[in-house]
Amino acid sequence: MHNVPIHYLYRSLNQKQLAALYRAADVMLVTPIRDGMNLVAKEFCASRPDEDGVLVLSELAGAADEMDEALLVNPYDVEGMADALEAALEMPQEERKRRMRALRTRVLDRDVHFWVNSFLSALQATPTAPPRVKPQGAQEVLPLLREARELLLLLDYDGTLVPFAPRPELAAPDEELLTLLRRLTERPHTRVSIVSGRGREVLEAWVGGLNAGLYAEHGLWSRPTPSSAWTPLRDVPTEWKSLVRPILESFAARVPGALVEEKSASLAWHYRQVEPVLGARLARELRLHLGEVFAQGPLEVLPGDKVVEVRARGVNKGRVVGRVTEGLTPGTRVVAIGDDRTDEDLFAALPEDGIAIHAGGKESRAGYRVNGPAEVRRLLAALLD
Repeated sequence: MHNVPIHYLYRSLNQKQLAALYRAADVMLVTPIRDGMNLVAKEFCASRPDEDGVLVLSELAGAADEMDEALLVNPYDVEGMADALEAALEMPQEERKRRMRALRTRVLDRDVHFWVNSFLSALQATPTAPPRVKPQGAQEVLPLLREARELLLLLDYDGTLVPFAPRPELAAPDEELLTLLRRLTERPHTRVSIVSGRGREVLEAWVGGLNAGLYAEHGLWSRPTPSSAWTPLRDVPTEWKSLVRPILESFAARVPGALVEEKSASLAWHYRQVEPVLGARLARELRLHLGEVFAQGPLEVLPGDKVVEVRARGVNKGRVVGRVTEGLTPGTRVVAIGDDRTDEDLFAALPEDGIAIHAGGKESRAGYRVNGPAEVRRLLAALLD
């Protein structure tokens, strides 16, 4: 009845007292929900010349990136932390010593001098970047669009025509956008095509009533005119989806807010509603894992805006350009507007006199830049004045 299982010490300790506690501990539990580094985890390892003890460390601590031998936990997962504590307390001595030996070696080798030298070496090895030419904006590109005898607009959807939504299904077009697109399709000598990563069912439901070409799943599916049927690219493999889907689902199960979206020839892991630091970390881990497991497979992994997408290799928006420009009237000005990595394929495939417009602030090969969906709409609306 007099045993106290938990001793809560809310006071400062001198170095000898702290080292003594580190030495006496069987398990060190370090579970910040956000931490740039966390030196406590490293102090624990440095204080164990006996090469014993188990470190249980939050995967949200920066130190987790270089302390793989610790038992990494998600501090939001209470049951997962309980399981890790049980595993730590029951871990055989041989495994405890193997893990601690590796942790101590890394902590002692990577001292302040190591980090200073690594930072300075990285800086010195970085080549001097060539002078950057600032992309021009809407005011410069608008006259070029207006003076074109024939105009073909290739428009991305998410992040370009509409802002990103917390969930994919919440990004339906508003009436203002539908009216704008309808008026563009009625503009003389102007053709409009929407080139999106969305599935064909969603595009058909949202903008299928417009007199516009639709290209879904980054060009896998095509519907050039409202009267034509949807047709896919030939010989696109999809067998890999059954192998990738469980991996994405396991990552989605690790954190609240993540979800998996499936299309006919691609899969996407969305983390827009995940805590930002954790989401970025898991996305990086997922990309690396997929890259290692499927390095030689018929697929490619693309990072996007709060999404990691896996698609069949060779399916990209650039392939749309050849199809949509076939038989164009000479002198037609082809203009592409997009906001992310997938749109760079579209920009790269444009004719020499084509115009690429990036919507946002990311790195891009586009020669023109506007500030997101609101300015894209204003630019398109200015064509109708």
